[in-house]
Amino acid sequence: MSSVGRGLRHFGREWGPVIIAVLLIRSFLVEAFMVPTGSMEDTILVGDFMLVNKFVYGIKLPFTDRTIVPVSSPKRGDIVVFRFPVDGDLPGPPERFVRLFPTGLQLLPLFWDRQTHFFTWYVPRNFIKRCVAVAGDTVEYRNKQLFVNGRPENRTSVMHKDPHTLRGFDPIPADFESWWLEGRFYQTELSPYVRDQFGPVVVPAGCIFPMGDNRDNSEDARFWGPLELRHLKGRPLVLYFSSAAAPNIARIVLSPWAIRLGRLGHLVR
Repeated sequence: MSSVGRGLRHFGREWGPVIIAVLLIRSFLVEAFMVPTGSMEDTILVGDFMLVNKFVYGIKLPFTDRTIVPVSSPKRGDIVVFRFPVDGDLPGPPERFVRLFPTGLQLLPLFWDRQTHFFTWYVPRNFIKRCVAVAGDTVEYRNKQLFVNGRPENRTSVMHKDPHTLRGFDPIPADFESWWLEGRFYQTELSPYVRDQFGPVVVPAGCIFPMGDNRDNSEDARFWGPLELRHLKGRPLVLYFSSAAAPNIARIVLSPWAIRLGRLGHLVR
C-alpha cells in the first residue's frame, strides 16, 4: 500500500468518528446559527451567534424537510429558526442544476451545475422570527397593532423604528387572503400596503405566522405567506458569541474590539 493510502486510512481512523459525531449532533441536536439581519432587534441583534435546539420540534432527515420523529409544535411567543420558504430546493433552474444525492437520502447538499460543469454546494437560507399565531388563528394588523383572534398583542419586545404609518388597501380586496397564500405581497408593488395594515387572514393547518419584533424592518409572513411546519429548524437556546462587526466574517475576525461581551451567555427568549 502506498504512503498516500496509509495516510488516508490513518486519517479515517483518527477523524472519521469525530466527523460522524459532529454531523449527527448538527443534524439532530444543536446547530450554530448567526443572525444576518435586524428583523428581531432589539431582542436579537445582527451578529448574534446562537445555538439552536433542533430536537424541540422533531427530528428531521439530514439536509431535508422530512420529519422522521415529531416531538412538539411551536407555540405563540416562541422564537423560531426556519428555512426561508421563498428559497427553492435547487440553487437555480432545474434544467441547469442536478441533485447528486437522491431526494430521500440527501447526505450532502451537493449539486452538479450543467453550465459550469462543476459542483455547487447549496443550502437554503435560515431566518429567525417570533411565532405570533398558529394554525386556526385569525391574524390582523392595523396601524402597527397586531391582533390575534381579535385580541391585541402587547409584547414589550416589539418595536417600531419608522414613525410613519403606511396606508393599506381601501377597500380590502375580496381575494386578499388568496393573494397572501400565493405570496403576492413579497417584494412587489403591493408590499407597502401590508406592512402596517394587514388581514384579517386565518393561518392554515400545518402552518404558523412568524413576525419580527422589529416590525417596520421585517420581511415576514405578512409578505411571503404562512410558514409550513416542515420548514422549522428549531428554537434558539443561548448566545455564545456576538459581534457588532457582523455579518462580514472577515471583519468579525479582524475586529476583536467589536465583540459584545455583555451578550455572551444570554438566553434567547
